[in-house]
Amino acid sequence: MRLPLVVVFITSCSAALAAQTIERPQPFDSAQRIVAVTPALAERLHLQAPAWPVRGEYREARLYSVEPGGGFVLVVQQASGVLERFSLTDAERAVLRSAIDVAMLATGRPSAESANDIVSEPAGNAFARHQTLLAATLYAPLAASLADDGSVAGAAYLLVTGATFFASYGAVQSMPFTRAQAALAADLGFATAANALLLGYAATGDADKGVRAITFGSAVVGTIAGASLGQSLSDAEAHGAFLGIEMSSAAAVAVASGVGPPSRGTAAAVAATAPIGYYLGVQYPRRAGYHVTAGDVQAVGTAGLIGTLVSSALARQFDEPSKRQYEAFLAPGFLAGAFLGDQVFARRMDLSEAQASILNVGAASGALVGAAIPVIAGSDNGAATLSAAAIGAVLGASIMTASFNPGDAVAPRGTNRLRSFGAGGRPPRLTVISTSLAAALAGVPGRHVLARLTF
Repeated sequence: MRLPLVVVFITSCSAALAAQTIERPQPFDSAQRIVAVTPALAERLHLQAPAWPVRGEYREARLYSVEPGGGFVLVVQQASGVLERFSLTDAERAVLRSAIDVAMLATGRPSAESANDIVSEPAGNAFARHQTLLAATLYAPLAASLADDGSVAGAAYLLVTGATFFASYGAVQSMPFTRAQAALAADLGFATAANALLLGYAATGDADKGVRAITFGSAVVGTIAGASLGQSLSDAEAHGAFLGIEMSSAAAVAVASGVGPPSRGTAAAVAATAPIGYYLGVQYPRRAGYHVTAGDVQAVGTAGLIGTLVSSALARQFDEPSKRQYEAFLAPGFLAGAFLGDQVFARRMDLSEAQASILNVGAASGALVGAAIPVIAGSDNGAATLSAAAIGAVLGASIMTASFNPGDAVAPRGTNRLRSFGAGGRPPRLTVISTSLAAALAGVPGRHVLARLTF
């Protein structure tokens, strides 16, 4: 009697195995970049019925192919955690993919990053930290400068800093903020305050109490605007916005230094170009022909600052450089450094934000070490100190870049790309000519090739 039972058992198990269904994750778009759709992304791409069957509040939606039966299933995670499933035929899946492809061409492709499928991860308490730091360095000093009495000014500084923390922390508890919102709120708060101060100086020729009061109010408005605008942006787009403002400001200063308007005219020109810079900066990760991460954008900004340091060292080669000569060197130096940073980092690498931070610290540390060399040697030559600092910054950034582990780099989900250093697969290499460096630091006259950058 056992043999028939065994046969029946084996047959039942075989039938169960044969009926097993396998669901494989599938990207939504033809470029295989979008693996999840959040409400913010659906709104950005204007997804509607009949191509997009999802309705109501939800966290995210993912697409899976069904095997062996064929077809697709759209799995939607509701806010309560419940999973809702929509079956799609091959034709319906093609319609949805076409709708997303067309929308991406119109709005710009999202910059998806590791653990950040489309827009941005929740920032958590980082929003409160950013705002408190901004208050301590910007809000509170501006508020304190409005007081005539020293004790009142000190109390205003402490009050604004502490109140900003509790207000921002309370906002985080009542509504979610993304990392893009946290970054853009801080950046736009600073940028808006700077532009308000420039416009006030352009109009009045000074920065009296009225101008400072307007600057303080503008900082608050800029922070609120950044938190609102950052809702539908990726981390790369949020950081790109501030980079665009920086580059537009540098371009305005470079042009103004050539035309030669008064300082008030330069201030007005810088403030006027900020909205253009914001727009172009947001478009940079969307429209670039290569993947641009938030870390890449930050690294490009770091390269721009290194370029500024290098150009300042060049400006000091004049005996007594004028203000216009400094402007003629510093602004183009930032633009040239940012362009080189785009070639080295954004085009060839996909940096995480942690790597970009290490790169920034490495460049700053290298500049400090480089500046210490002529100081230790007892030199009081400002040009030599700046030159050594610039060389140290380049070396520090290069050392950090070479130390990055390819496995730690960011890559868009659904692809096999981690990092790419060109066809040869090697990172850019900086070779320092030690004899030329020593000769330059010693003040030996002549042309010295200090370093060689190989791609």
